[in-house]
Amino acid sequence: MYPSGFPGQEVGSKGSFVSITPVGEVLEGRSRPTFFRGVATVCMKLFSAVQPERVYFGQKDVQQTVVIKKMVKDFLLPVEVVIGKTERADDGLALSSRNVYLGERRRGVATVLFRALSEAERAYKSAGARTRKEILGAAERVVKEVEQEQGGLEPGRRVRFEVDYISLADPETMEELEVVDAKRGGILSGAVKMLPVEEPREGEDLGHSGGPAVRLIDNIILEPEEA
Repeated sequence: MYPSGFPGQEVGSKGSFVSITPVGEVLEGRSRPTFFRGVATVCMKLFSAVQPERVYFGQKDVQQTVVIKKMVKDFLLPVEVVIGKTERADDGLALSSRNVYLGERRRGVATVLFRALSEAERAYKSAGARTRKEILGAAERVVKEVEQEQGGLEPGRRVRFEVDYISLADPETMEELEVVDAKRGGILSGAVKMLPVEEPREGEDLGHSGGPAVRLIDNIILEPEEA
């Protein structure tokens, strides 16, 4: 896959890269500035080597799907990009290998992001909200309620978390929207870091490897309205 040697993951690394901008620079790309460059580069190599008719990606990593679809479009690749729906637990938490690190206490609060995004979706679909303030305001209220609820608990029972971002973005560019065009729809997405349990109780299940900080991502697609 790397005949000239692995080019490295540092911003200033030299080598042959595929960079899809600006979509690869925002949101997750801001936290991991070379991540999508690496994704696009290795996928371009795979597509070139295999010559597939279709490629399959999961919606959970929604920004990745937008990067790949833009790469296929811009480089005129004869590939169909198929997106599979996010698999979820019964309470809505997106399934992820990272979830094993949560432990029982944090697992019970880890749905905060999905709940916030779902409330924003309801504001869009049911209440007819179209502005950023209306839609993301609904999500922010859920986050604040959970923060206040957990803040009122003693350290031996509460869960601490930090919201990295909650986004309302264009479905093709991932650029932030002030107003959603119902004919185009949008992407609600977010990231939250579940912080380590501060005062573990005796015998408490903290999760795999002792329950390190866990960064969770999720998204909901605001589908375009049919004409």
